[in-house]
Amino acid sequence: MQKSRGISLKKHIDESLKRIQLRQSQKKYVSMVEENQVIFCHGPAGTSKTFTACYLGLKLFNEKKIKKIVLCKPMVESGEKLGFLPGGEEEKISPYLKSYKSNIEKIIGVEMTQLMFDKKVITFEPLAYMRGDTYDDALMILDEAQNAEMKSLMLFITRMGKSSKAIVAGDINQYDIQKNKVSMPKFYEIIEGVKGVGQHIFTENDIVRAKILIDIVKKYEAWKDKENR
Repeated sequence: MQKSRGISLKKHIDESLKRIQLRQSQKKYVSMVEENQVIFCHGPAGTSKTFTACYLGLKLFNEKKIKKIVLCKPMVESGEKLGFLPGGEEEKISPYLKSYKSNIEKIIGVEMTQLMFDKKVITFEPLAYMRGDTYDDALMILDEAQNAEMKSLMLFITRMGKSSKAIVAGDINQYDIQKNKVSMPKFYEIIEGVKGVGQHIFTENDIVRAKILIDIVKKYEAWKDKENR
């Protein structure tokens, strides 16, 4: 067992998870993941979709139900175009990894988070480069899935190996691709009913960031519905 400052990784994660107080909606999400192999999760910004998925990965790892956490995201820019990103592969993917890493650090701290990345227990895989890979004994997490087209969602799901689970999470009202290419709802509709496939929905009432976001999200979604009529 890897140790840092005399504390085993398993013990540190266990103690860290015990300090997390999950809300009822998050507990339902955890149960959904534990009971299924492929889980779709959607809801507005600020509802802890990414945080809870990271929590789940650490929980399953500590329970020895998985050996690896595979983080994934469509490499699509939000709104503004940043242009060419300098540096090697690590520097190029860093902006897309940031939200995952900050959430894991909230749970287990910076040092242990870096240790898990260094040991390849946690890896980040750009969605576009996953073809040909298979992940056994892993929790695969695809965040910002509203920015993935149908074939990309199929690519992600079919990377599952033995004893693995896959989470597909996103906010279908905050897409950065053409609306007619947003495939997350349709993909779930296609595979709904397959044994081992589940869905969890967060609502505005589950927003855990600044509470003003509840009203802002409602106003924004009402405007977007009107614009897309």
